[in-house]
Amino acid sequence: MRLASVLALAAVGLPCAARAAVKVLVNGGTSDVLVGAANCKTLGLNITWTLPQVPVGGDKVQVLGLRSASNCTSLTVSDPDKVFFTQSPPAAQAGAFVVTSAQQMVILSTSDGGVSSTCDDPLVTARTSANPLTTVACVQYQFPPSLTTGTQVDTGSVNVSFALAKPQPPTNLDVAGGDLHLRISWSPGDAAEKIGSYDVHVVPAGQTPDGGPADTVTGTSDDLTHTDDGTKLQNDAGYSVTVVATDVYGNVSDPSAAALGSPHAVADFYNHYRDVGGGALGGCSSGGTGAWVAGLALVALLFARRKRKGALLALALLAPALRAADPPPRKALIGFDIGRYDPQVDSESSLNGATPYHDVFGSRKPLRYQLEVDWEVAHPFGSLLVGGKIGFWQNAGKAVELQPVNGQFVQSQDSVTLDIIPFSALLTWRFDWLADRYPRFPFVPYAQAGLSRALWISYNGTGSVSHPERVSGGSGSGWTNGYTTALGMALNLNAIDPSLAREAYIDTGIQRSSLFAEYGWTHLDNFGKSGALILSDKGWRFGLAVEF
Repeated sequence: MRLASVLALAAVGLPCAARAAVKVLVNGGTSDVLVGAANCKTLGLNITWTLPQVPVGGDKVQVLGLRSASNCTSLTVSDPDKVFFTQSPPAAQAGAFVVTSAQQMVILSTSDGGVSSTCDDPLVTARTSANPLTTVACVQYQFPPSLTTGTQVDTGSVNVSFALAKPQPPTNLDVAGGDLHLRISWSPGDAAEKIGSYDVHVVPAGQTPDGGPADTVTGTSDDLTHTDDGTKLQNDAGYSVTVVATDVYGNVSDPSAAALGSPHAVADFYNHYRDVGGGALGGCSSGGTGAWVAGLALVALLFARRKRKGALLALALLAPALRAADPPPRKALIGFDIGRYDPQVDSESSLNGATPYHDVFGSRKPLRYQLEVDWEVAHPFGSLLVGGKIGFWQNAGKAVELQPVNGQFVQSQDSVTLDIIPFSALLTWRFDWLADRYPRFPFVPYAQAGLSRALWISYNGTGSVSHPERVSGGSGSGWTNGYTTALGMALNLNAIDPSLAREAYIDTGIQRSSLFAEYGWTHLDNFGKSGALILSDKGWRFGLAVEF
């Protein structure tokens, strides 16, 4: 009895020890609860918890409202910290308690007086999202003392943050007119504030917004084609633009100072091209060559399937010996290349020296990306391949003003693009006879030719496909047909280490890897016929190919 009394007295003098975490959710989550002016008095806090173990007699659970998370492990709760709920022993491992109003968690720090307060306290209403008041909803689980420690405490907590002041209204509002749209940008009123969204209002000049916004965005810019009520913007009409900020606490700023803007007509690439005499009408014309391309691809596919049937039977019979024997004849090549592309649109004779392409896109020569897949159909003193290629290219520029200045068209602020997607059916001969017979021989020259068909699409400043506005007829997308040729040299990477290449074949089935450079001629002009958007070009391409 005396020993038990001594141990009990010793245990009382031992400090509490934190062991494990209590899983705590407030309103279903672990993120900070953000309280603004609109819900400070009405928002309830549904606090749920799961204890790390099944409680037993002598255990205790408490729900606390605290100035600081550091007080969560303390066995003594001092004003202005609050005890909302106590249960000893806890009824179950999981529990819940509702703080009926977030206002009950308004507890000022020592520097602000260290008292419990309300949502009407000027020290609270002055808080913005840049400097919120943050308190802590804590669940504390106490264990009886052991022989080696004092009372043990497990805790879990979620922050409750208060910001009741309006955010500053946006500043530096700038409105630039485009063709049937307005480009709008602004700056936050206070960069330190945490803004969740901006409402952008557009109304006819002289009016004030009285309803929902034209758009809601999370960034500091927008591009609009309609007013608050959904009416499409009209060129040469005046509009008043304001922006309202809403912070992450739900507080809404006053409107920004209004800025005026007026859309005005400009010419995107296709409109400018047509305005100065371009003859390509777009649409789905000249389908004959498309049939040639499809037909050639179909022949290649049928030939490949016939070859494949025999190859599959042979592989099934010889598979056990493939690892020891020489690799079978290569069947396929996959390649990827990139190269600068500058379509010669301005070479069209009907333009009479006008340069609509370079007026809009300047001297930029973006990269074109192409993927090639070939079937190696025969190996007559080298390899004969039949296959296809698909690519993608995009150029971005600025629409031009309708009237030239001193004989030169001036670019506007409207951003426009031209996309070109080429398709080709190809026949390739690769002189790889030496590389096949001499493992250290690195060079594989080749020649390539084929039929091509390219889809071109012109987009205006709103991201829509262009359509003629001042010249009748035509569409801002269409096809141009032609052919392509190339001469190239591949560097056989197997020659660097043939034994390693052999291992790669056994592991992956890749028989040859190569880097290549080629000079290509793209002839896309509808075979010299009028009415085509000329997409011809020539230049270097570089890439990587693997053969199986």
